[in-house]
Amino acid sequence: MLPMWKPDRPLMIAGRPLSIQDGWLVEFEEIFDELCGGQLDPLWLSGLAATLYPLNMDRAPHVAARIAFVTLGYEPSRGATDDLLATLAPSSSSELH
Repeated sequence: MLPMWKPDRPLMIAGRPLSIQDGWLVEFEEIFDELCGGQLDPLWLSGLAATLYPLNMDRAPHVAARIAFVTLGYEPSRGATDDLLATLAPSSSSELH
């Protein structure tokens, strides 16, 4: 099992400390939203954070947010896309059994 990320000090909302998971989600959402200029649908962002948390619980939220931002913004060049599709296309000699 991966070691969990822990904040330097507990994150508080309304005077109550957040769980480690909730603190990670809040920080991730704030950072990712900032990277996107504050233009994100909050429900989409919450879903993204919840989806990525199990794979990134050992990573600081700011690191996971930057990785997600770069990954979601990646667009392969047209030539690279064509090459990939050519390798995935079934050959004329292949048959389904």
